[in-house]
Amino acid sequence: PAYKQMQLKSAKGEFTALINKKGKAAVRIKPVTKDTPPVAADFSHNRKKRYLLPEGTPVPFLMDLGVMNQEGKILKNRYDKYRQINRFLEFIEDILPALPKDREVRILDFGCGKSYLTFAIYYYLRELQGYDVEIIGLDLKKDVIAHCSKLAVKYGYEKLHFIEGAIEEYDGTDRVDMVVTLHACDTATDYALYKAICWGAEVILSVPCCQHEVNAQMSADALMPVTKYGILKERFSAMATDAIRAALLEREGYETAVLEFIDMEHTPKNLLIRAVKKHALSNVQREKSGRMVREFLEEFGLKTTLYRLLDE
Repeated sequence: PAYKQMQLKSAKGEFTALINKKGKAAVRIKPVTKDTPPVAADFSHNRKKRYLLPEGTPVPFLMDLGVMNQEGKILKNRYDKYRQINRFLEFIEDILPALPKDREVRILDFGCGKSYLTFAIYYYLRELQGYDVEIIGLDLKKDVIAHCSKLAVKYGYEKLHFIEGAIEEYDGTDRVDMVVTLHACDTATDYALYKAICWGAEVILSVPCCQHEVNAQMSADALMPVTKYGILKERFSAMATDAIRAALLEREGYETAVLEFIDMEHTPKNLLIRAVKKHALSNVQREKSGRMVREFLEEFGLKTTLYRLLDE
């Protein structure tokens, strides 16, 4: 719209800009005098960000992990981690309807690392939402597992366990309701997704990392403008890998979405694959979905671990 009038108030005065019917502009200035009341800024329209773990409420694991102090104030250099944790919990909040409330919910966190998010999931589901949960964190680093285990005991988190081991070798349970895999490198993500599918997990949350497998195979002539440049080849390979994973999850009866996890300025690994179990596809639907993936792989001469595991 073509505006004809604008009024601006500041500490120096009141400014009014007018445009008449002939298009001529005029500006009137009313300066501040000693009798002019001060201009008060009104920020009532600004909405404060709602965090599932609000600042000002001390959370034991966040204090021990160096994210907040004893008063619940977030440390200045840890705000990125604080926002990341809360963003991930928003994904957990979204899938709550898919989790049973009438029995124990078993969750596996493959490649849990320092377990910021593992502790956050347990705290949010058990302490804040009242779910009966058992969470198992799995990682290859012995010292990390020992440290996290001590913290779980310290907080009295009786159903939070940490185990040293590889994703592809884990066989400690035959029923899992939710599988989480964050930054599991390269094909480790594929093994985690495969196990989740075999268990019939109701929910899968995966943030893939370092997709080297497809990158090493990418050589199709049709993609020469992309494969010629290393950084473009790497990004295309990552997108292709995650697209195949998402499509295969859909083939297995999951409602799948690829979502932004955190801002690009924090990390380039910012995609999250969210899959929620719906129903098995009919043979016709399954074949159609499978053919789409197969044709894509054949077009570019690719072979991926998750496709191989599921077909075998």
